[in-house]
Amino acid sequence: MSMTENTTREVDSTPLKDLLTTRQAATLTGHPPTVLQAFRNRRNNTKYKNAGPDYVKIGTAVFYERSVIAAYVENRRG
Repeated sequence: MSMTENTTREVDSTPLKDLLTTRQAATLTGHPPTVLQAFRNRRNNTKYKNAGPDYVKIGTAVFYERSVIAAYVENRRG
């Protein structure tokens, strides 16, 4: 299964209203948008596969599921 097929399947099960842009996710996490971008780069290019919250790509656009961001914030609180 290709990355595109997997991403499409995940998005199909998530209502679009529950997808956040990088700026919206940054507001909720308290990170600047550039930090979320750095987390994505680390996940894709290095050994840090768990850096930052999970994200979904649709074409070239990046989105975060609202539930994933809520869980990420909760985990950071301890």
